[in-house]
Amino acid sequence: MTDYAPRSLADLQAGLQNYVLGDGVSDDILSELTGGASDQSKRRLHIYHSGYRSRMNEALQSAFEQTWAYLGDDAFDAICTRYTETNPSHSPNLGDHGRNFPRFLQQALSSDPEIAELATMDWRLHSAFDAPNAAILTGEQLANVGEAQWASLGFVFHPSVSLAQFEWNALEIWHALDQKQTPPVAEKLNEPVGHLFWRSDQRSYFRTLESDEYAALKGLLEGLGFAQVCEQLAEGYPNTSIDASIGTWLARWLSDGLLSEVKPGPV
Repeated sequence: MTDYAPRSLADLQAGLQNYVLGDGVSDDILSELTGGASDQSKRRLHIYHSGYRSRMNEALQSAFEQTWAYLGDDAFDAICTRYTETNPSHSPNLGDHGRNFPRFLQQALSSDPEIAELATMDWRLHSAFDAPNAAILTGEQLANVGEAQWASLGFVFHPSVSLAQFEWNALEIWHALDQKQTPPVAEKLNEPVGHLFWRSDQRSYFRTLESDEYAALKGLLEGLGFAQVCEQLAEGYPNTSIDASIGTWLARWLSDGLLSEVKPGPV
């Protein structure tokens, strides 16, 4: 005679979670939860299985509105389901579910690379809107920085700020879709183009960057000191007046609310 010990509550919860996140094979968990595997019980359990995927797909629709419009309902729903099956959500925030979606599309739809870039644009705007609040550095505060401090000065950026480079005309496609117009045919650009994303006054924004401003922001976001970035720009763009450019950029960064505080840079 074999003794039977029912599984603990934690094991049952884990079994239900595995069913919801898995392929929908239910007999084992049904036996544990209900003592049988009737058709009615299977239907009830399937509600959890399909409901989870519906919620995840809805979250992706919300975050990737233009990607959804570009692919169409059926294709987008299918790729979302594939993504959710291989990238189950581990965050209590539904808005986080799409974090790896652009990278997934880059691999899953590699023959159409503009789709991953379009999704990147959607996600950066979504993330900028959802980013936490933070202090905004003012021109007056920056003016109070001593001249000697500029040699090692760095910046803390607002949490909503991010950069992305696109090799395809994802920006044109996004604009057309946003205006409910037919998007242009996907075309590869002559060279990668950088874009800046941020939030101001509860709205997400983006703008295209010249390569020198993109390099400056990229270096500062990676933690380089202001002087280091200026030196790199002087070497990389010898025909550009870096002093004039950096002054113009700083004024705009302050106006757009990109900077949160000044910090000591690396020695």
